[in-house]
Amino acid sequence: MHCAHCGAQVMPGQKFCNKCGQPVVGVAPPAPAAVPAPPQYPPSQTSAPGPSAGFAPPSRMARHLSALGVLWIIFSVLRLIPGLAMMVMGHMRFPFMLMPIPGPMRLFLAPFVSGIGVLISGFAIAGLIAGWGLMSRCPWARMLAIVLGCISLIHFPFGTALGIYTLWVLVPQGADAEYRSLSIAR
Repeated sequence: MHCAHCGAQVMPGQKFCNKCGQPVVGVAPPAPAAVPAPPQYPPSQTSAPGPSAGFAPPSRMARHLSALGVLWIIFSVLRLIPGLAMMVMGHMRFPFMLMPIPGPMRLFLAPFVSGIGVLISGFAIAGLIAGWGLMSRCPWARMLAIVLGCISLIHFPFGTALGIYTLWVLVPQGADAEYRSLSIAR
């Protein structure tokens, strides 16, 4: 039921309209909604496909690969700095420490610090390569990024976040075939 003055919907038995406040005297029947009929085309006419016909929207992996590659490059550059610093410190005589380090301990500590620096720098270089490969859609980059993502999970908090993001983008079901199609389409 509708109000005769303003056309607002009123409930049966209602004495005044909620919208205009006029007394509900005569109730106007609701007007039927006019639905236009779909156009009829002759059978010989066919509609041409639109400009976006045949193009699927980019998948989740395609949308995130470039961002993931950039994040791997940034994270690896930031990890390369302490790795190179540790390699340099391993070859120094530790002049920055207040107490001199005894000879036997220095013989152990210098190669140990250098070795840790080489290990960190190696992972950083591998991360740079993986980031570049993901941005270039190289076929081998997905597996390298997955392995480095699993390793970086222990580097809390940024490595953990990057590892989770890497696994979220590159590991879901069907991601292998999708990445192969993206790398071939490149």
